[in-house]
Amino acid sequence: MLLLKLTILIVLFIWLLAMIIAYSYGRVGRRMQSQQKLVPVTKTLPPLSVVIIAHNQAKALRRHLPAILQQDYDRFEVIVVNTGSTDDTKDVLERFEFQYANLHHTFTPHSARDISLERLALTLGIRAANYEWVVMTRPDCEPASAQWLTRIGETIVEPSRSIQSPSLSTPDIVIGQARFAESRHAWSSRKVAFLRLWNDMHAFEHILLGHTAIRADGCNLAYRKSYFLERNGFSEHQSLEMGAEELLVNYNATRSNTALVLAPSATVFQDPLTDERVWLNRRIYDRETRHHQRHTWLFRARQNLRLAMPWLIIIAVALCIALPFLAQTLQSYLPKELAELPFTADATLYTLAAIVLALLIIVYIVTKTSNFNATARALGYSPFHLTFLLYELRLPFWNLSDAIARRRASRNEFRKKFV
Repeated sequence: MLLLKLTILIVLFIWLLAMIIAYSYGRVGRRMQSQQKLVPVTKTLPPLSVVIIAHNQAKALRRHLPAILQQDYDRFEVIVVNTGSTDDTKDVLERFEFQYANLHHTFTPHSARDISLERLALTLGIRAANYEWVVMTRPDCEPASAQWLTRIGETIVEPSRSIQSPSLSTPDIVIGQARFAESRHAWSSRKVAFLRLWNDMHAFEHILLGHTAIRADGCNLAYRKSYFLERNGFSEHQSLEMGAEELLVNYNATRSNTALVLAPSATVFQDPLTDERVWLNRRIYDRETRHHQRHTWLFRARQNLRLAMPWLIIIAVALCIALPFLAQTLQSYLPKELAELPFTADATLYTLAAIVLALLIIVYIVTKTSNFNATARALGYSPFHLTFLLYELRLPFWNLSDAIARRRASRNEFRKKFV
């Protein structure tokens, strides 16, 4: 009986902790639902400069640039920085400039040193911007609606609309959501969509809890130009090849200067990845980027606990199943005087404990799955249903694989190649 009671206490503690985590999966979705009845903004919206970095992406520009140039917004410009493209990117931009007066393009010099091309291009684009607020996106991205810039402008002038902080008064950073468009490659696209949703959900929730933003998506990010110049732009880690926008937010965001805009009409769709190897390579670069992040101990602790919790539940269930056999084995090996101590319980108690455990597991699975899928729907994803549990169980192994690949890669692979 003593062994049974001890096991029950351990299992109950793990279950209660798991239920708290399971309920937190729906925090972003619940907060978004509470913000659906906001009245329209009556203030004058600020002019915006959209900055796009392009490298050999002429096809993507042909397909997506018109949707950005045709935004339903009073004053905005689009600046495309060409980073040494060898395809017809320049021709595409020049043709579009004849059609749209608010489109401008520039290029990065080939002799650039001491800074990655991505950071140099963003710096040139931001400095070339005529307006105070700069919106960053990418050539393979397209806004979900013509109101994309409107939602960003509304959040700038009335940051109280932001879902995380009604008291926010003057933001310097506005973080939006981006996700992959639907793909015909069902299994790989769903896995990639899950991984992006998982990262976004935890990053958004971290902000909702009142903490400093850890990361942001370069496909949908607004930044105050004067704040960029005041903070010396990309002075930190300027030689890193990737992660410019993410580290820019990580190093300059505070609890009181960052707003979230997660309205469906403010979402940006990115072209799906047709080659899973590209996604794996991107995850390795993301791993290197996050190695340079600051103030992440609490964020990582909570994320690691979430990753470990499904496996702790499985271990607890396995322990309960093995408990009768373990108790019987112990009793057979103990001396007679110790074997008579209350270590074991009869079959009825074990059966009752097994039924209660099964009910607790069902409650846990239903709570976690429903909360996760509710957040997924709120962010515009198709629900994952129970397949979410399979993806979640595999996440620690995917992360371990990424960490090993990053360790095995040369440090020079993640930095600008100097000449």
